[in-house]
Amino acid sequence: MVRYNKGHRDETAARILDHASVRIRERGLESITVAALMKMAGLTPGGFYFHFESREDLINQAVARAMESSVEAWRRISDRANPVQFVPRIVEFYLAERHRRDVGNGCALPALIADVPRSTPAIKTAFVAGIEEMIGILAGQMCGSKHEARSAAIATLSVMLGALVLARATGQTPRLSDEILSAGRYAALKSERTKPFAANGTRRLTRQGMKTS
Repeated sequence: MVRYNKGHRDETAARILDHASVRIRERGLESITVAALMKMAGLTPGGFYFHFESREDLINQAVARAMESSVEAWRRISDRANPVQFVPRIVEFYLAERHRRDVGNGCALPALIADVPRSTPAIKTAFVAGIEEMIGILAGQMCGSKHEARSAAIATLSVMLGALVLARATGQTPRLSDEILSAGRYAALKSERTKPFAANGTRRLTRQGMKTS
């Protein structure tokens, strides 16, 4: 019998989780089967229980990984953008045509919003934790009091999420789907809630979310 060290087992579990987090985003929680995931990872189904206690354990961890991946994408944008650029860049990233197409590697929220209310406490906890981090990242760039900034961040996230879900659902009609993405970008930016935009009364947004003087 072949014996593997802990490092190898950790790498294998991580590979299985990566496949599971992509599949969840593409097809939802109910799409996860042990046999399919182990095949995707190039492993036999019998080895599954060396890495996870159960299918539920796998799904709980895969959801947490998917949410962490989504938050990390926002952090990378935050690290690279100055305060003037940050919120517009988040909106453009989230409501981009590429993000609409790349479901498996995109934000986990659209894939999970329908399943979370019926899911395990662990999934609900991971989902809420991820949303709270996203709200916090956005709120850090919003003007007004702490409460006002948080409310503005929640509103912006809600607009972006709703627009992305609708754009993906209407993908078979490209004209409408593109129109939804454009309208979502406009709606997410038009209130000029970010600190840099609110501080300059001479700046405004066009329909495409571009700056004009």
